[in-house]
Amino acid sequence: MLKDAAMNLNQITFSTMLILCSNCHWMDLGRQIHGQILKFGFGSYVFVGSPLLDMYAKLGLIYDAKRYYDEMLERNVVMCNTMIIGLMWCGMVEESKRLFHGIKERDSISWTTMISGLMQNGMEREAIDMFREMRLAGFTMDQFTFGSVLTAYGSLLALGEGKQIHAYVIRTDHKDNVFVGSALVDMYAKCKSIKSAETVFKRMTKKNVVSWTAMLVGYGQNGFSEEAVKIFFEMQRNGVEPDDFTLGSVISSCANLASLEEGAQFHCQALVFGLISFITVFNALITLYGKCYA
Repeated sequence: MLKDAAMNLNQITFSTMLILCSNCHWMDLGRQIHGQILKFGFGSYVFVGSPLLDMYAKLGLIYDAKRYYDEMLERNVVMCNTMIIGLMWCGMVEESKRLFHGIKERDSISWTTMISGLMQNGMEREAIDMFREMRLAGFTMDQFTFGSVLTAYGSLLALGEGKQIHAYVIRTDHKDNVFVGSALVDMYAKCKSIKSAETVFKRMTKKNVVSWTAMLVGYGQNGFSEEAVKIFFEMQRNGVEPDDFTLGSVISSCANLASLEEGAQFHCQALVFGLISFITVFNALITLYGKCYA
């Protein structure tokens, strides 16, 4: 197919094919397309290089990604950011740091990528330190920056610092962002400030399944299992379908209440929504029936 369409191949064609291979986990085809990219002289094009790096990283071929990155004669900040993401996915934190500090012209995405990557690797305090450096350097924060740092404060149970970030968020354009709002609910709930979590949740103008789940899990983690079940039904009345984490969490609340009847209803919902095979749902059901029949 590639051979027959050789006359029509360009940067956009290769970029689109690489993204498709990445999303569909087509390793062999991805390697073939890389070969064609080199054959037709597109190997040095940054527009093609970034999705190629992303594909290798998502397929777990980080050393292939790094080899290609090192061979590139021209790199832009997008390629650098893509490489950092790939390295962080594979737990190569020190390599990511070296790459980040070697970027001459970092952008906000470079900083946010590092902050998110540090969080993913359980380095909450370092993520917070980098967030502070980012602020001092005068870079603009986006929803993902705030989301990552709020998650870090929640993991560290640092309520005071989390409140400071909340105050900062209020002064930005992100105060009504659903992603940031959900992260605030999660942070307050983890820090045992359930009333603050409720206040943020109720003031959110837009809510998605992540928002509802954050509040539901917050209730469950703080011993308010009845409220967790109630908010699940409220979520459904608002037309939001649960995911496996939502359903697993509400079943766990039923287990804490030893409420077999409601738990059985959620078991049926797991079957209807096709979520029964997810480990979060399965484990919650085992706990539910174990407690109720013990």
